[in-house]
Amino acid sequence: MKYTSLQEQAYETILHKIIYSDFAPGQKISEKELEKILKIGRTPIREALVQLRKQELIDVVPQSGTYISKINLKSADNARFTREQLERRVMAECITQIDEEGKKALLYIIEKQREAALSRNKRDFFFFDNIFHKTCFEIAGREEIWNWLTANSIHLDRFRWLRVAIEEMDWDGIIKQHQTIIDTILSKNIDEMDFIMTLHLHMMLDEKDFVISKYPEYFL
Repeated sequence: MKYTSLQEQAYETILHKIIYSDFAPGQKISEKELEKILKIGRTPIREALVQLRKQELIDVVPQSGTYISKINLKSADNARFTREQLERRVMAECITQIDEEGKKALLYIIEKQREAALSRNKRDFFFFDNIFHKTCFEIAGREEIWNWLTANSIHLDRFRWLRVAIEEMDWDGIIKQHQTIIDTILSKNIDEMDFIMTLHLHMMLDEKDFVISKYPEYFL
């Protein structure tokens, strides 16, 4: 049991460092280096790397070493497309299912996101961005679908993090869209919600070229 826990700990830590580009796309890593950083033994680290390799998040190059994979834009766009199709339906269900507790949760999250924007706290902003959408899925009774999407959206999340990390990018635009989503949920306008969610989830397409121009070496 302890071994499994250490393996999961190693996996989650490395995964988060990949998503947040602490381990940059294309960066070479080693088990020895990871031991020092994670302070975990080599066996659970090795097992975590096997799992990450299956997810195509690391590349093992013979006679060269282990590298963090570059961001696969095709995979990211497929995740965005799938999420758009599902989330539009889920948000319609959120409209019919939301109660006072759900309303308070969404208003709290958007306030925390505003605080993160004011302090330019990138990680908190990104965290509450994800929590906002996760909470909508929970309100709709579709948390399991959110977990499925999350597991298959890692390249999309890596792209979204870079978007947040660029100083010139407009965080207020995301907050305004989230506020509009809340207003539409509370007004129970399902047709308007479909349009808003399409617009919101198309942000990756609108901003893709700019993000790539800032980090050209990070993408396949």
